[in-house]
Amino acid sequence: MSFTQKNRFVEVIIPLAVEGLFTYSIPEDMDLPKVGSRVEVEFGKKKHYAAIVRRLINTPTVSNIKSIVQIIDDEPIVTETQLLFWDWMSRYYVATIGDVMNTSLISAFKLESNTMILRTLEDYTSVDLTDNEFLILEALEIKNQLSIMDIQNILQKKNILPIIKKLIEKNFISTREELENQDSPVKVKWIRIKPSLMSDSKQLNTVISELEKSEKQINHLLHYLRICKKGEWIKSKLFHQQSKTDSSTTNALIKKAIYEQIELNKYELPESEQKEAIHTLSELQSKALSDIQDLFKSKQTILLQGVTGSGKTIIYTELIQEALKDGKQVLFLVPEISLTTQLVKRLKQIFGDKIIEYHSGVSAKDKISIWKAVSNDHPLIVGARSAIHLPFSNLGLIIVDEEHDPSYKQHESSPYYNARDAATYLASLFKAKVILGSATPSIESYYNAINEKYGLVVLSDRFGESIMPDIKLIPLKLEQQLGNMTGHYSKTLIDEINAQLSKSKQILVFRNRRGYSPIVKCGNCNYETVCDRCDIHLTLHKFSNKLKCHICGIQKVMPTTCPECNMATLKILGFGTEQLEEEMNALFPSAKIKRLDLDAARTRKSQREIIEEFEDGDFDILVGTQMITKGFDFEKVGLVAIIQADQMLFYPDFRSHERGYQLLTQVAGRAGRRQDQGNVLIQAFSVNHPILSLVLSQDYPKFYDHEITERKHFNYPPFTRLIKIELRNPKPQLLTDTCTDLYNRLKSLLDKNYILGPAEPHISRIKGSYIKEFVLKLDKSKIDISKFKSALKTELIQLKSDFSSTRIKVDVDPN
Repeated sequence: MSFTQKNRFVEVIIPLAVEGLFTYSIPEDMDLPKVGSRVEVEFGKKKHYAAIVRRLINTPTVSNIKSIVQIIDDEPIVTETQLLFWDWMSRYYVATIGDVMNTSLISAFKLESNTMILRTLEDYTSVDLTDNEFLILEALEIKNQLSIMDIQNILQKKNILPIIKKLIEKNFISTREELENQDSPVKVKWIRIKPSLMSDSKQLNTVISELEKSEKQINHLLHYLRICKKGEWIKSKLFHQQSKTDSSTTNALIKKAIYEQIELNKYELPESEQKEAIHTLSELQSKALSDIQDLFKSKQTILLQGVTGSGKTIIYTELIQEALKDGKQVLFLVPEISLTTQLVKRLKQIFGDKIIEYHSGVSAKDKISIWKAVSNDHPLIVGARSAIHLPFSNLGLIIVDEEHDPSYKQHESSPYYNARDAATYLASLFKAKVILGSATPSIESYYNAINEKYGLVVLSDRFGESIMPDIKLIPLKLEQQLGNMTGHYSKTLIDEINAQLSKSKQILVFRNRRGYSPIVKCGNCNYETVCDRCDIHLTLHKFSNKLKCHICGIQKVMPTTCPECNMATLKILGFGTEQLEEEMNALFPSAKIKRLDLDAARTRKSQREIIEEFEDGDFDILVGTQMITKGFDFEKVGLVAIIQADQMLFYPDFRSHERGYQLLTQVAGRAGRRQDQGNVLIQAFSVNHPILSLVLSQDYPKFYDHEITERKHFNYPPFTRLIKIELRNPKPQLLTDTCTDLYNRLKSLLDKNYILGPAEPHISRIKGSYIKEFVLKLDKSKIDISKFKSALKTELIQLKSDFSSTRIKVDVDPN
């Protein structure tokens, strides 16, 4: 396409929740911006934004067109493939293209008038800076933070975004959001014997002879040589535990130049450890790998359904190595990076510096570096769901580990996408292959595999000598009648925990509810503690003596008497992980016990620390929520205890049985991951519940047959597609009016029999706003879903215009 000097225009994406592209003219004295690059534009009266150029055009369809203020990037920061991916995501998830842009771009690339700029700790005094750069940094020394509008006033310049861009790239400044997301890395000390000693037996024997004068030092060295036969690096802390030595002896041997020590970020590995491991595949794994390779000839996507502990990761690594040999990029998606530390460490041992981690906890500076590295063909990315937005150029393979995990769904902001489903579309743009891996696949994925949309490969046995755990049910009603309960633990469970502790085994205790008690109620007047802003009980957290709302975060001090009747008759009902931990400490005073939930470990750093401490054997019992179900491989776990397992099966949601089965099977799979068979004890009232029977049998196909029959009967996915529309407004009447208007609009697009609602959800008020929702069932055999979504988006734009105070959330394929 040719452009004339007098007729040059661009259509850009604005990073706001506004529909469509916006047209701007290119000034005559300005070069043509490139598609995918950023330009500064004025949107509205005074606000300036960094917009992405979507296309260049000759003939605009609108009038009163503003000019671009300036070009920010000489080269595109977003690829053409990414832009196609954004277009699909906007259409499929009924989201504005501006929302997709906001979700996809890293914060450093999103600049606007109100963006707050802060100083980093990087020293700039010895660096050559322009006058404008120096003025900005000097101003930030005086005032902690400045908006871009403030900086425009300081410099008396309108066009400052390129200056801001350069300072961000030099790591002298950062946006507020980026700065808040940075975690300082935890350091870990590693030791090893000097390599020169290991290679010279005569010199080593001389050192041993000299150390015989010090019993502590000679024992320390002999323990090391027994544990690390090849003189390899070992974590100091782990070595001290295994050898029952202390750090003072280690330091003495370092001073004598017998040991050497390095300090690395917690999840970094010493260089000598970063060697490609040689794996011997079992016969079953070899067949699975061969089947995958054959199926890839005709299928883009393959579901690898392998029981817990079957060695799916080894197959992943073989497929990664094949893709890398072909010069392709690989994206390895994991549900939550902070809870998959073992997997990342294992991959680093194999692929070393070929691997980059990407997730929301990565620092702002590193995110820019990673973005550039991926655009320059960096081979292997391991990341959480946000990694699908990176600028890949030569993608050959996507692996989605634990593909069933709800964490792949974005709930925070539009678009409410599922990274698993988005990954399959992204792969199609590159003609890449996809592996979906899970012991308990989602019903939709298994349905696609059974119906040959996907390939299906099954690993039915555990790897090596490891065997499936022995799972038993404990009937709580009977145990209570027999007086066999101490707190929330049955006598059978207590005896088994003692037996495992006597064998130096570790125990996992699972309860999918945090806090001490979910309900505080007055026995005299029936008063209950509820949140003032949300339709939910306040949960008691005994350690802090606070009542907390787990939705809006409001906190209150636990009263000693009832606020209504002033009687000291408050009772606590129900229990969470905090109460279970307290009871554990009373029952097993000599055991070391920790808890893993959002209260005990709110940050990625603290979650990783607890997981690694448990892996290293620092404590005996880990009490936790679903965080402990995330595919861990704990060598010493001999018992998994599941407390009141049936409660999660009665949640009012068509997926409750699927979620329950997945959680219970996954947590049970943490037991007995080596030669010794593990034990799983499940305490429940409804011991005859069909899902519990299916968990006992560990037969996923049988569970699928049971569940798919129910789905078909009630016309739920995978037989239909769902769209949930949630409406919120602090004024009940306005909410009702919005719902009435929306219902009439929906009836013009869809048969009313496929419109469920408006109805109040399980929690009908959040943060002071009342909530109602519609659920739309779309049968693709009766309706063109793509056309319907387009028409729905048009209607919702008009609805938002008529009811601007009502917040509207569109969730396609809710989970």
